[in-house]
Amino acid sequence: MEHPLSCECNTVQGHVLPGATASRVLCYCKDCQAFARYLNAQDTVLNVQGGTHIVQLAASRVVITKGQSHIAAVRLSDRGLIRWYASCCNTPIGNTLPTNQLPFVGLVDNILNQASIPNDFPGKIAVVHTQSAIGHPKPSAHGLPGTMWRFLRIVAKARMSGAYKQSPFFDDDGKPVVDPVVLSDAERKKLKNAGAT
Repeated sequence: MEHPLSCECNTVQGHVLPGATASRVLCYCKDCQAFARYLNAQDTVLNVQGGTHIVQLAASRVVITKGQSHIAAVRLSDRGLIRWYASCCNTPIGNTLPTNQLPFVGLVDNILNQASIPNDFPGKIAVVHTQSAIGHPKPSAHGLPGTMWRFLRIVAKARMSGAYKQSPFFDDDGKPVVDPVVLSDAERKKLKNAGAT
């Protein structure tokens, strides 16, 4: 069964195709925290210690049916991930590598139907980058090896099947559908340090 996705104002809509491998991750890295702050969405995206809930899967499973023109992107540096969001209401969509050759997307759960996530994307939640969590005690990290294994499975299957060419985030030539804004060093440091404790 398709899993619906929608930005907060419903301008961007679509779904995730069923089946195949997925991972659920709670990420405390400073980059995910900075992305939420860039969108001024930290109160709705981050948990109390700065964690972001993410569902990782093949980008070819993501279908945008409405509002494609409102999809925007940012990179925290010129070597960073591309972080996608709905410009209409600053709802985060997710992150990808800067090329479709590794066809993988981490969808922030705000774009998904949160109540249906455990059923549609079952499995244990990996907790990663806990050293960057806000406050003390820090959460315990676990589950990274399994997440990395599933990442390799997702990428390998998409490459072998040719599905890596299908993505709402990259065009037929493998270029991002929009040019990401690249933050300056000062902008990035300000966002990363905003929640430091």
